[in-house]
Order: sequence, then C-alpha cells, then structure tokens
Amino acid sequence: MERILITGALGQLGQEFVKYFVKNNIYVLATDIRSPKKKLNCDFEIANAMNKNKLDNLIKKYKLNTIYHLVAVLSANGEKNPFDSWKINMESFQNIIEISIKNKINRIFWPSSIAVFGTKSNLENVIQDPILNPETMYGVSKLAGEKLMNYYNKKYDLDIRSLRYPGIISFESKPGGGTTDYVMEMIESLKKGKNYNCFLNKNSKLPMLYINDAIMGTIKYMSTNKNNLSVKESYNITGFSITPLELEKKLREIGCKGNVIYKPDFRDEIAQTWPKEIDDSVARRDWGWKANFRLNETLNENFK
Repeated sequence: MERILITGALGQLGQEFVKYFVKNNIYVLATDIRSPKKKLNCDFEIANAMNKNKLDNLIKKYKLNTIYHLVAVLSANGEKNPFDSWKINMESFQNIIEISIKNKINRIFWPSSIAVFGTKSNLENVIQDPILNPETMYGVSKLAGEKLMNYYNKKYDLDIRSLRYPGIISFESKPGGGTTDYVMEMIESLKKGKNYNCFLNKNSKLPMLYINDAIMGTIKYMSTNKNNLSVKESYNITGFSITPLELEKKLREIGCKGNVIYKPDFRDEIAQTWPKEIDDSVARRDWGWKANFRLNETLNENFK
C-alpha cells in the first residue's frame, strides 16, 4: 500500500495531488516550508527539502514508501536569482535521491518542464527527443535533473519518473512565478471586468495543460508498469497551445469585459525559447496518455 510524501505540498500542483490522494483514501504526508492557511485533510509537517535529515526522519516516522518531490523555483522567479534557483532546485533533488536510496523508496515522481527545450529544439513542434538547450536557470536545472534521474535509476535501481509539464492552468490553486501565469491572471481580471497588463507579446504561443489532466495523467503514468516505459528521462505531454490574443478573444466571446494591454517584459524573452507545440505521441503510445481538456473545456470549468 502506498504511503506518500509530498514536498512543496502547498504549491499549485501539491495542493491538487493532496486532494486526489485524500479523496482516494491513499495516505499522504504533506510538507512545505510554511503552514497551510486552511487545515488540510491529511497529516502535515513543516519541512524544508534542503534539510535532508528532517526528510529522512519523516520517512521513518510515517513509514513512507513513495515520494512526489514538487519543490522548485520556477522560470520567471528563477531568473531574478539564478544562484538560489540552482541551489534550491538541485540540492533538494539530491536530498530526495539520497534518502530514497537509504530508505528503499519504491517510486519517486519529479516534474520536469518544457523549459528544458530551447532555440535548437524545433520549437514549432517539439518531438520527444530533440536537442535540448535551455536558456533559463529553471530549464538548466530541470535538464540536469533529467540526466541525473536516468543515472540514478541505473546506478541504484531506483524508479524515478518525470513528465515535462507545459504551463499548468488551475483556478483554485494558484501558480507561483512561472512564464505561463498570464493565463490565470488574464482570466481572473477580465472575468471581473478589470484591465490586465499582459507580460507576453500577444502572439507568443505556448503549450498549456489543465490541472485535472496534469493530475490524472501523472497518476496514470505512475501506475504504469515500468517495463512499458521506453523513455528513461522525462515524457512530453500537452493539452493545447494558445497565444494571449487568442485567449483574450475567447474571453470576449464568453462575455468578459476589461481590456488587455500588452507590455512584454523579460518573461516574453523566456517564452521565445519555449515550444509552440508539443509532440506527445510517445506518451500516448507507451502508457495511454490523453488530454481531456482543451481550451473550451478548461474555460468551462471556470465559468460554469
């Protein structure tokens, strides 16, 4: 029976994974560096993923056998202080690996990102195994993690798994400093009839994924027999691709008011090094990945 540790449990993904596991009667210990504003329906401990001894003690105390390591400094925030970004992203990853080896953890999930791609990746439609030349510290750390997980899986017979998430859209759990955050921000502003200053160019196209697809896809992937997985690093997955202008037009069709003012900043420069479209055919072939939410279905979840 799975007993799961989630690091970064109060983040955008962590909150949704907690809900899923609790709903399905799977034991979960949620951890983060701060206390939740609302009491969670599971055990919670304040724990910094940089504190290896603390994590080791928690695994022993709660008899945990699976880890979802979700701690990360995201793309836009990472560029403000790349040294801290590298330290947090990589040292926490290394800590998880060390305690997993020590405690014979069954399975580890660690999310990667479309940030691993770059201008040499054929950004019009990125295949599963392109040239990878990330141009942000977030992307560099994710690429390093992909290479390390493959190494550790072979050397220590671990089962670390990973998905290259595109921009995650969620309406209950908020994002935390990513380049694709504009989607939720624009929806929230125009829905209230307020103007929105968009930090991307109106034609900057990026791949997105609704949170329900992210969670259910990850669960399906994590339950797949290891022998069926041909990709040893991280799988491409995607839901749909969209530009800020396309989103604005769709919101106006729904009846939203407010104006969008386009003021591209450094985050648009990041977006220009990321894919416009993602080829996720290998994930569909290997473990039956399928996105159920396109743009219309995603917006319906917010406006229903």
